[in-house]
Amino acid sequence: MWIDRIERGVTFFTAICMGILSVLVSWQVFARYVLRASPYWVEEIVVTGMMWVGLLGAAACVWTGSHMSLELVVKRLGERFKILVEIIVDLGIGAFAVFLLTQGWVLAETTMSSQMSTVPVPLGYTYIVIPIAGGFMILFAFLRAFLKIVTAAQKGEPHA
Repeated sequence: MWIDRIERGVTFFTAICMGILSVLVSWQVFARYVLRASPYWVEEIVVTGMMWVGLLGAAACVWTGSHMSLELVVKRLGERFKILVEIIVDLGIGAFAVFLLTQGWVLAETTMSSQMSTVPVPLGYTYIVIPIAGGFMILFAFLRAFLKIVTAAQKGEPHA
């Protein structure tokens, strides 16, 4: 399905970012303790990168259903209530993601005129991931809810 490819792309991007961040942090530690000359810009880039990894990773988890949940409670419910709770959770995540998209855009737009303190990059690039992740979360959450509703409706139809 096309949405699976989008999720895999987001996950692949976050994995690449994690690899780069690992190299940067390793270099920072080596430079600080062995070379006694720590690059001043690494910390700010790593903090920004962790924000990107965390938010995009959270968006990917919405599609795969591997986000935090109260499975202990949901598993004890009957099949109909279980599906209903899952749909409500997906819609709730989608509603929160609308907030991330709209307010994240305002934050990114507002901070685009400022620069990071150690590198000549607009500060808004740190925050632009918030509306991007919010957009992916909206897509993933509402599509999951829609597919669950369609599946539940098909199961409920009497067969001739």
